[in-house]
Amino acid sequence: MDFRFTAEQEAFRAEVRGFLDETLTPAFWEYQRARRHPGWSPEFSRAAAARGWLGIAWPKQYGGQERGIIEQMIYMEEMAYAGAPQEHHRRAVQQVGPSIMRFGTEQQKAEYLPAITAADISFAMGLSEPNAGSDLAGVQTQAVRDGDDYVLNGHKCFTSGAHFSDYLWTVARTDPDAPKHRGISIIIVPLRAPGVDVRPLIDLQGLHHFNEVLMRDVRVPVANRVGEEHRGWYVNAATMDFERSGIARIAGLRRLLDRCAAAVREAPPDARRRQARQRLAELAVAVEVSRLLSYRVAWLQDGGRAPNYEVSIQKILATETIQRLHQFIVNFHGLPGLRVLGDAGPAAGDDEDSGSAGGWGPGYVNAVRATIGQGASEIQRNVIATRGLGLPRG
Repeated sequence: MDFRFTAEQEAFRAEVRGFLDETLTPAFWEYQRARRHPGWSPEFSRAAAARGWLGIAWPKQYGGQERGIIEQMIYMEEMAYAGAPQEHHRRAVQQVGPSIMRFGTEQQKAEYLPAITAADISFAMGLSEPNAGSDLAGVQTQAVRDGDDYVLNGHKCFTSGAHFSDYLWTVARTDPDAPKHRGISIIIVPLRAPGVDVRPLIDLQGLHHFNEVLMRDVRVPVANRVGEEHRGWYVNAATMDFERSGIARIAGLRRLLDRCAAAVREAPPDARRRQARQRLAELAVAVEVSRLLSYRVAWLQDGGRAPNYEVSIQKILATETIQRLHQFIVNFHGLPGLRVLGDAGPAAGDDEDSGSAGGWGPGYVNAVRATIGQGASEIQRNVIATRGLGLPRG
């Protein structure tokens, strides 16, 4: 692969940075911190949508610009590095939209894709369940066919952003007698539909980002199913690859590295700082390798290939580096480091360093979930072993 960007791509990066400088003003961040969900801003999402950026690589008929995957990656990298609030559109753009383009009907494409690129609708992901966390094939939510409808009953948990989203991308069992990885379907459920109950789950920091979603006799048209009936496992596997391959995590990781480096530079020039600089250099190498692995995933996608185990390699390295960076900076400061506040920069999003405005302690606690969310590291290693190395399944 070519590690250089073209002049046109670098010009686009400069354009995105200019937009961010104009938009993410101190007054904007002050307003964001005053609202209940600082990573969520429909106003910002619509401002980016007005420039056609939410679907840069999408067909123009769906509101896209038909530019390359590399341009899409550049946009996402700059947005995430700036800590831009993207929770209103992120899941819809990164996961749901590409999945609908690949597996959806023409009616679904016409209904959802233009609304996604206009930032008019948002999605939450109804994947994990109380008894089926990393094992999505263990889903117990039932979707029973009743004429032209499905009737859903089940319980989702750790559902990010469901309290401010419009739709739930739901994994449900449509054939309870089928083998474990079969008999599953993907169904789009309106979160305001009768029988849907969204309840907050408070995380380790005392913040409300996760939710439980309970469904009791929720009636949804069969037309809301994405892909073939009972073949949802394969649809969702592709959806998760879209999620894990994002550059946003790497950009947040770079921002965290920069903040750690600044903290070390401000410390007294003693033996402790010299040791910290050496350790920080090692972590900087891991961050840069993670970045290049993410670029490789985008390069493969731009060439029409569908990365799978390559995405898992990148996800493991990046998330474990997030945890090592937080451990490094807390150990560097000692016990008082848990109380050291960070800069007054942007509030961190779901895939970012989560320490920009909350201090090292909250970021350290939040980093625990990095190797769990979006597919635990154990799952990623299984993917690498079976699909990358060709080893037999255990």
